[in-house]
Amino acid sequence: MTAKTSFAGEDENAGFASPKLDLIAAAFLAILSIWIMFEAFQLKMPGDVSTFPGLMPIVTAASLLIMAGMLGYLAWKRRGTETVADEGDEEVSFTRTALLFAFIGSYILALDLVPFTYRFDLFDTQLVVGAFETHTTITLTLLLAYFWRAGLMKALAVGALWTVSLAGVFRYVFEVPLPGSF
Repeated sequence: MTAKTSFAGEDENAGFASPKLDLIAAAFLAILSIWIMFEAFQLKMPGDVSTFPGLMPIVTAASLLIMAGMLGYLAWKRRGTETVADEGDEEVSFTRTALLFAFIGSYILALDLVPFTYRFDLFDTQLVVGAFETHTTITLTLLLAYFWRAGLMKALAVGALWTVSLAGVFRYVFEVPLPGSF
């Protein structure tokens, strides 16, 4: 018995691409990631790890390599399924696009008009939570809940985890001031 997989388009909510296309994309992304990491390791380190110019390309390429591996694995598992074209009308709605612009516009305005910084000590380390973390978590949660449709709690968990992780890297490793904080 052969399962059927619906191919509806390139929207993330539209369904799967064909397994063959996903395998090609995964191979291309894996090769690109490995090449970027190889080139980044060739750069000279002027000081410690936080000033290494190849650190961000290595981290980005490594995460892309992991995603390419997951894409390739899922495509390999789906390779025997039959792909059928979806007959549904999946047009990009004006409302969804306008809502995306409204979310992003509100986010930028909030960062500019409502800046704040809250400092506190945790285990003899001063931590900072600013407007960037707060506004980004709220906006990302709303965007994920609306567009990803995975539920508010899952969207909040993903939004908060990625925001805190990235903000921590930029604030404490690279020592870059984040927008909305002073």
